[in-house]
Parts: sequence; structure tokens; C-alpha cells
Amino acid sequence: MKSVFCVLFLFAAVAQAEPFKDASPESLQQATKQMNALSKAMTDGVAILKRGDPAAITAHSKRFSALVGSGESQFGTTIFEPLGSCGIAGNASRTWWNAQLFAAYKGGIEQRPGSIKDALGEFQAKRDECLQSSDPVIAAKVAAESDAELKKKFGGGRECLTVFTVDSETKELVEKPKAAHCKS
Repeated sequence: MKSVFCVLFLFAAVAQAEPFKDASPESLQQATKQMNALSKAMTDGVAILKRGDPAAITAHSKRFSALVGSGESQFGTTIFEPLGSCGIAGNASRTWWNAQLFAAYKGGIEQRPGSIKDALGEFQAKRDECLQSSDPVIAAKVAAESDAELKKKFGGGRECLTVFTVDSETKELVEKPKAAHCKS
């Protein structure tokens, strides 16, 4: 009953959460909590599988689903979103859990050799990317380095990149004008 209550509480918190759009102290704090919760779920999962209790395994699978849903609603689900790696990390952890489940049910034989290790590596990489992209200090440093590189190449920073927008009257995609100092 306690597990069900925790899952329902997590779903209720997720439903009210406003997604994070960029690096900030708040997004770093929440991303850190999310990544720690995923890491703990993975660690707990090993012990749960060793016990072999079907009810505990089912509850733990629901826990993973709740954590993944929480991450996706808070941070996004794709690499095209500024903090999407946080949501992707959750998916990687669930993939790891599913690979563990399959192997447990098949007497330790993975569905695809190396799938557990691959999913763990993907989780770790996306976890690190998540924490870096949500950290305002690291994000500002990366943006400054990127801007310096753009200034070398194009005579200006991000303002010299080609940007498109939708014309409000014609509804067509149009190129926004660049700053006067930008090279073509």
C-alpha cells in the first residue's frame, strides 16, 4: 500500500510541475534530485530482483515508470529540448531495468548480449549531460565558449546565426535579418 501511495503522490506532483526550459539553480536542484532518485531505483532494483518477490518487482516497475514520467514532464523527452537529456536519462534507466528483468526471467541470459551494460552506459552519459546542462554556471561557460567560436568564424556571436521565424501575415517561414556587423 505504501508503494502505491508513493507512486500516486509522485504522479500528482508531476501533473502540477512546470517544465524547466533552461539552466538555473532550480533546474539543477530538481535535476540532481531526479538523477539521484533514478540511481537509487537502479540500486534498489538489484536487491528486489535477488529477492524474487513478484509483487515487489511489479511495484518497482511502476516506480520506474513514475520516475520516467516525472523526468519527461519536468525536462522534456528529446535532445532538441534544452534539458531533454534529463528525460532521456530516465528512459535509459528504465531500459536498464527492463533488460535486468528479462535476464532475471531467463536465468541470467540477456535478450541481447551487452544490453544491460549498454543501458547503464547510456544512463550514465545522459545523467552527466543532464546535470551539466541544468547547471547555470556550466551552461554559461559553454555558451561563452560557443559564442567565442562563432565570433571567430562569423565576426559575431549567436546574433550572427541564421534564424527563421513564421511571418504572422503570410504564415510562411522567413529568415530574420542579421546584425549589421555579421559576415555572410
